[in-house]
Amino acid sequence: MDFGKSVLRALPCVAALAGLTGCGVSPGDTWIYRVSFGETDSNSGCWYPDTDPPANQESDSSTLRGTGTWIIYASIEDKIYLDTGSVTLEGAESDEGFTFSGKVVDVQYDVPDGTGSKRTTTIATTVNVITDGNAISGEAVKKTSYSCSGSTCGDKVPSCTETSPFVGTYIEDVELKYEVGGGTGAPPSP
Repeated sequence: MDFGKSVLRALPCVAALAGLTGCGVSPGDTWIYRVSFGETDSNSGCWYPDTDPPANQESDSSTLRGTGTWIIYASIEDKIYLDTGSVTLEGAESDEGFTFSGKVVDVQYDVPDGTGSKRTTTIATTVNVITDGNAISGEAVKKTSYSCSGSTCGDKVPSCTETSPFVGTYIEDVELKYEVGGGTGAPPSP
Protein backbone atom coordinates (compact mmCIF):
# COMPACT_ATOMS: atom_id res chain seq x y z
CA MET A 1 0.00 0.00 0.00
CA ASP A 2 1.43 3.38 -0.99
CA PHE A 3 0.99 5.50 2.11
CA GLY A 4 1.61 8.68 0.14
CA LYS A 5 -1.41 8.02 -2.03
CA SER A 6 -3.80 6.91 0.66
CA VAL A 7 -3.48 8.18 4.21
CA LEU A 8 -1.15 11.00 3.32
CA ARG A 9 -3.46 12.36 0.67
CA ALA A 10 -5.71 13.35 3.51
CA LEU A 11 -3.14 15.61 5.13
CA PRO A 12 -3.27 19.34 4.41
CA CYS A 13 -0.17 21.44 4.61
CA VAL A 14 0.73 24.65 6.35
CA ALA A 15 2.69 26.73 3.86
CA ALA A 16 0.81 29.90 4.54
CA LEU A 17 0.84 28.85 8.12
CA ALA A 18 4.29 30.33 8.25
CA GLY A 19 2.24 33.50 8.13
CA LEU A 20 0.27 32.02 11.03
CA THR A 21 3.24 31.84 13.28
CA GLY A 22 3.63 35.10 15.08
CA CYS A 23 0.49 36.75 13.69
CA GLY A 24 -2.03 34.56 15.48
CA VAL A 25 -4.58 32.07 14.24
CA SER A 26 -8.28 32.76 14.64
CA PRO A 27 -11.24 30.37 14.43
CA GLY A 28 -12.36 30.18 10.82
CA ASP A 29 -8.90 30.79 9.29
CA THR A 30 -8.32 28.45 6.32
CA TRP A 31 -5.25 27.62 4.20
CA ILE A 32 -5.30 25.44 1.09
CA TYR A 33 -2.19 23.62 -0.17
CA ARG A 34 -1.41 21.57 -3.23
CA VAL A 35 0.76 18.66 -2.06
CA SER A 36 2.98 16.13 -3.82
CA PHE A 37 4.17 12.87 -2.21
CA GLY A 38 7.46 11.03 -2.70
CA GLU A 39 8.00 7.29 -2.64
CA THR A 40 6.99 5.56 0.60
CA ASP A 41 9.73 3.88 2.64
CA SER A 42 8.67 0.81 4.67
CA ASN A 43 10.53 -1.04 7.43
CA SER A 44 11.05 -4.82 7.53
CA GLY A 45 8.02 -5.37 9.79
CA CYS A 46 5.78 -4.50 6.82
CA TRP A 47 6.70 -7.80 5.08
CA TYR A 48 6.12 -10.13 8.04
CA PRO A 49 6.70 -13.07 8.28
CA ASP A 50 9.55 -12.26 5.85
CA THR A 51 12.13 -9.56 6.60
CA ASP A 52 12.65 -8.47 3.00
CA PRO A 53 10.17 -7.20 0.42
CA PRO A 54 8.76 -9.81 -1.98
CA ALA A 55 11.13 -10.54 -4.91
CA ASN A 56 8.67 -8.89 -7.34
CA GLN A 57 8.77 -5.64 -5.34
CA GLU A 58 12.35 -5.54 -4.02
CA SER A 59 13.84 -3.56 -6.91
CA ASP A 60 10.75 -1.53 -7.81
CA SER A 61 10.93 2.27 -7.83
CA SER A 62 9.03 5.20 -9.26
CA THR A 63 9.66 8.89 -9.83
CA LEU A 64 5.94 9.53 -10.30
CA ARG A 65 4.50 11.48 -7.37
CA GLY A 66 1.04 11.19 -5.83
CA THR A 67 -0.84 14.48 -5.39
CA GLY A 68 -3.53 15.88 -3.17
CA THR A 69 -5.12 19.05 -1.89
CA TRP A 70 -4.86 19.70 1.83
CA ILE A 71 -6.91 22.14 3.82
CA ILE A 72 -5.60 23.41 7.12
CA TYR A 73 -8.05 25.30 9.26
CA ALA A 74 -8.43 26.74 12.72
CA SER A 75 -11.47 26.00 14.81
CA ILE A 76 -12.70 26.96 18.26
CA GLU A 77 -10.61 26.36 21.38
CA ASP A 78 -7.34 27.10 19.51
CA LYS A 79 -7.50 23.78 17.62
CA ILE A 80 -5.87 23.36 14.20
CA TYR A 81 -6.92 20.61 11.77
CA LEU A 82 -5.54 19.03 8.62
CA ASP A 83 -8.18 17.85 6.13
CA THR A 84 -6.66 15.56 3.51
CA GLY A 85 -9.88 14.94 1.63
CA SER A 86 -10.40 11.51 3.18
CA VAL A 87 -9.51 12.05 6.85
CA THR A 88 -9.03 14.96 9.24
CA LEU A 89 -6.26 15.05 11.84
CA GLU A 90 -6.04 17.35 14.85
CA GLY A 91 -2.76 19.16 15.33
CA ALA A 92 -0.72 21.80 17.08
CA GLU A 93 2.18 24.14 16.37
CA SER A 94 5.68 22.69 16.52
CA ASP A 95 9.12 24.31 16.43
CA GLU A 96 9.25 24.03 12.61
CA GLY A 97 5.56 24.34 11.71
CA PHE A 98 2.83 21.89 12.69
CA THR A 99 2.30 18.31 13.78
CA PHE A 100 -0.98 16.50 13.13
CA SER A 101 -1.86 13.05 14.44
CA GLY A 102 -4.61 10.49 14.80
CA LYS A 103 -5.06 6.86 15.84
CA VAL A 104 -7.37 3.95 15.03
CA VAL A 105 -7.62 0.97 17.43
CA ASP A 106 -9.33 -2.25 16.28
CA VAL A 107 -9.97 -4.98 18.89
CA GLN A 108 -10.99 -8.49 17.80
CA TYR A 109 -11.75 -11.56 19.94
CA ASP A 110 -11.60 -15.26 18.96
CA VAL A 111 -15.29 -15.62 19.84
CA PRO A 112 -17.94 -13.02 18.87
CA ASP A 113 -19.18 -12.81 22.50
CA GLY A 114 -15.89 -11.15 23.54
CA THR A 115 -14.14 -14.21 24.91
CA GLY A 116 -10.98 -15.99 23.86
CA SER A 117 -7.75 -14.33 22.81
CA LYS A 118 -7.86 -10.57 22.31
CA ARG A 119 -6.06 -9.16 19.26
CA THR A 120 -5.49 -5.41 18.96
CA THR A 121 -4.36 -3.58 15.83
CA THR A 122 -3.36 0.07 16.30
CA ILE A 123 -2.72 2.42 13.37
CA ALA A 124 -1.12 5.73 14.39
CA THR A 125 -0.68 8.46 11.79
CA THR A 126 1.53 11.52 12.28
CA VAL A 127 2.09 14.30 9.76
CA ASN A 128 4.95 16.70 10.45
CA VAL A 129 4.64 19.90 8.41
CA ILE A 130 7.61 22.24 8.03
CA THR A 131 6.61 25.73 6.91
CA ASP A 132 8.82 28.03 4.84
CA GLY A 133 6.88 31.04 3.55
CA ASN A 134 4.29 29.70 1.10
CA ALA A 135 6.11 26.36 0.76
CA ILE A 136 5.71 23.34 2.99
CA SER A 137 7.54 20.04 3.29
CA GLY A 138 7.69 17.19 5.73
CA GLU A 139 6.74 13.58 6.14
CA ALA A 140 3.74 11.49 6.98
CA VAL A 141 4.34 8.43 9.12
CA LYS A 142 1.89 5.55 9.51
CA LYS A 143 2.77 2.95 12.17
CA THR A 144 0.73 -0.23 12.42
CA SER A 145 1.33 -2.29 15.56
CA TYR A 146 -0.19 -5.51 16.84
CA SER A 147 -0.69 -7.03 20.27
CA CYS A 148 -2.38 -10.18 21.48
CA SER A 149 -3.29 -11.62 24.88
CA GLY A 150 -4.60 -15.13 25.34
CA SER A 151 -3.77 -18.77 24.69
CA THR A 152 -4.09 -18.72 20.86
CA CYS A 153 -1.85 -15.75 20.06
CA GLY A 154 1.13 -17.44 18.42
CA ASP A 155 4.27 -15.54 17.42
CA LYS A 156 4.52 -11.79 18.05
CA VAL A 157 3.88 -9.78 14.87
CA PRO A 158 6.34 -6.88 14.41
CA SER A 159 5.10 -3.35 13.80
CA CYS A 160 5.12 -1.85 10.30
CA THR A 161 6.23 1.77 9.79
CA GLU A 162 5.62 3.53 6.46
CA THR A 163 7.14 6.97 5.90
CA SER A 164 6.18 9.23 2.98
CA PRO A 165 7.91 12.56 2.31
CA PHE A 166 5.90 15.42 0.80
CA VAL A 167 6.30 18.96 -0.54
CA GLY A 168 3.61 21.53 -1.21
CA THR A 169 2.68 25.09 -1.89
CA TYR A 170 0.00 27.46 -0.68
CA ILE A 171 -2.78 28.20 -3.16
CA GLU A 172 -3.96 31.81 -3.08
CA ASP A 173 -7.42 33.17 -3.83
CA VAL A 174 -9.24 29.83 -3.53
CA GLU A 175 -12.76 29.79 -2.19
CA LEU A 176 -14.21 26.62 -0.69
CA LYS A 177 -17.83 25.80 -1.51
CA TYR A 178 -19.60 22.83 -0.01
CA GLU A 179 -23.25 21.95 -0.35
CA VAL A 180 -24.88 21.91 3.08
CA GLY A 181 -28.49 21.07 3.82
CA GLY A 182 -30.49 22.82 1.10
CA GLY A 183 -27.49 23.12 -1.23
CA THR A 184 -26.91 26.84 -0.68
CA GLY A 185 -23.28 26.42 0.33
CA ALA A 186 -23.97 28.39 3.50
CA PRO A 187 -23.83 26.93 6.99
CA PRO A 188 -27.17 25.82 8.39
CA SER A 189 -29.05 28.57 10.19
CA PRO A 190 -29.53 28.23 13.93
